[in-house]
Amino acid sequence: MSSSVRRASGIRASVSAAMSREYSSAQPMTCRLSAMSRFEWGDEVVREDPFLVYAQRRRRLPQLLLDAARWGGKVHLVQGERELTFDDTFAAIGAVARHLREDHGVRPGDRVLILAANSPEWVVSLWAGLAVGAIVAPGNGWWSEEEVEHALRLVEPTLVIGDARRLEKVAAGTPTIDVATLRPIVDGATGGAAALGELALEGDETDPALIVFTAGTTGLPKGATLAHRSWIATMHQSLAVSRRLPHTLPDDAGFVSLLTGPLFHIGGLQALGLALLGGGKLCFLEGRFDPGQVLEVIEKHRVEVWGAIPTMTIRVLEHPSIGERDLSSMRSVPLGGAPVSPELLERIQQAFPNTRRRVTNVYGMTETSGTLAAASGRLMAEHPGTTGAPLPLVELVIAEPDADGVGEVLARTPGQMLGYWRDDEATAGIIDADHFVHTGDLGRLVDGRLSITGRSKDIVIRGGENIAAPHVESVLHEHPDVADVAVVGLPHPDLGEEVAAAVRLRPGATADVEALTAYARERLASFSVPSAWWLSDDELPMTDAGKADKKRLRAIFPRDGA
Repeated sequence: MSSSVRRASGIRASVSAAMSREYSSAQPMTCRLSAMSRFEWGDEVVREDPFLVYAQRRRRLPQLLLDAARWGGKVHLVQGERELTFDDTFAAIGAVARHLREDHGVRPGDRVLILAANSPEWVVSLWAGLAVGAIVAPGNGWWSEEEVEHALRLVEPTLVIGDARRLEKVAAGTPTIDVATLRPIVDGATGGAAALGELALEGDETDPALIVFTAGTTGLPKGATLAHRSWIATMHQSLAVSRRLPHTLPDDAGFVSLLTGPLFHIGGLQALGLALLGGGKLCFLEGRFDPGQVLEVIEKHRVEVWGAIPTMTIRVLEHPSIGERDLSSMRSVPLGGAPVSPELLERIQQAFPNTRRRVTNVYGMTETSGTLAAASGRLMAEHPGTTGAPLPLVELVIAEPDADGVGEVLARTPGQMLGYWRDDEATAGIIDADHFVHTGDLGRLVDGRLSITGRSKDIVIRGGENIAAPHVESVLHEHPDVADVAVVGLPHPDLGEEVAAAVRLRPGATADVEALTAYARERLASFSVPSAWWLSDDELPMTDAGKADKKRLRAIFPRDGA
């Protein structure tokens, strides 16, 4: 954080007011690219109640396109053999924005739902929607038909942009565009950044810009409503910490990054925004996540940064071809979604030797527009298990800490959501009167460093004892024969719940239930040792977020022993 934090006047618009304005009748303030000079992103921190903010900051997301126009002919988006430069991308954004406005009647404040796999058309649709002043809702590409119907009822989109497979789940009569019909528009667009035309810039930074759906494992998805300020604030902090504020970068800046997660998750959006502002090349996979393809893309495009989650990383490390690949280009592996064990950290550094000290762990959530805290490789090595220090504008509090200092992690940040779209009850349950977001994660703060010890709702209650499933998982992960593990609670007639562990074994593993039980007994309290086991060579079921799908795991867990 800046050494000097000063107060600035200004009253934050209430959540309910910001989310209930009538945008469709508003006339957009427009701005042409040629009228803008290079903007200086500030690093002075001030307080504009209730948040810490940067005094000099962008206020509306379409302004980010103005900052990125300087990158011109540099390659920006890559998928397979297809490459789009920044000029190509901006020309396409301008063309698709005109298509949305003139042919489909999209107006400021309308909602545009995107239901498609990662592609250049997905990226262009996002920015085109924002450029015309729409609220863009990136939908989960793996939703069931019921979940798609729920999202349509909730968001009431003016238009759905999707691919053929996902549009089959959209109710008849809903206005749609198949991304296949956008491709000729994208490929045929010319004019570079000048083709962006007029950008809708009217309104306040607290106006809704994005509805990003939570990736919960129970219940129907909720839409975290992110203001223009939300996404900008999170990216601004990341850029300030890494000393890569856009106006400070040379014209030949930029690095090659690989995105293996979906764009509709907050991590994907953050990777997209940082690549845009930093003049970076962003590579996508073709089709579903495949560890072999990850290695191919890294080698072919000389990828320098791969943002991943531990589960995906483990699968890549287990791939038989990894020893044959030239991975020397890799410089950084930011990891999120789960704590990083010392063993995994060491394996990553061995596989990607030039990432040593640059494997980072990030902690955040959709409701806070991504990253809240980050730990460098050096910090993780010195303090195993830490998720690092909060970003400059993030205020963290541990609620009702126990004797060990562990309690629920609360966060207040300008990056946080306005609330859940059209769900005041759920919003009130996560954002308190002091504007802190209740993360649902358990952790402690020691010398300004955050460590996540579990999830308040990811517990097994066995005979009245609360057992943090992530803690049991972290212990079992350390066994040399264990490739992956997920712990859940299963109904038990006497204890209420019993601890159940699903374990994916490494090739050639010799460990059995007896050996793993003995291993756990040496490292866990007796009531935390799993009493039900499922050992397999197959991958564990995963959610679309790349985490263990514990809802499905409970449903399919064998009930007749290991």
